[in-house]
Amino acid sequence: MSNDPSGKHGEGDPEAAARFNKAETLFVGSVRGTEAIREGADVQPEEESELEKAERLGKARAKG
Repeated sequence: MSNDPSGKHGEGDPEAAARFNKAETLFVGSVRGTEAIREGADVQPEEESELEKAERLGKARAKG
């Protein structure tokens, strides 16, 4: 660990991470966030095979 006066640790900034986490939690709990999550789950029929292929590739590379 260095003696960086900016307060950053390695590649991260704990204060920025805390701000992001708080904002993300507020968004997910909001009406707009809930709608975005619901819409994100919609998969078009033409995307189905591409997603299945990506899933197979990911599982093939996974450990265990």
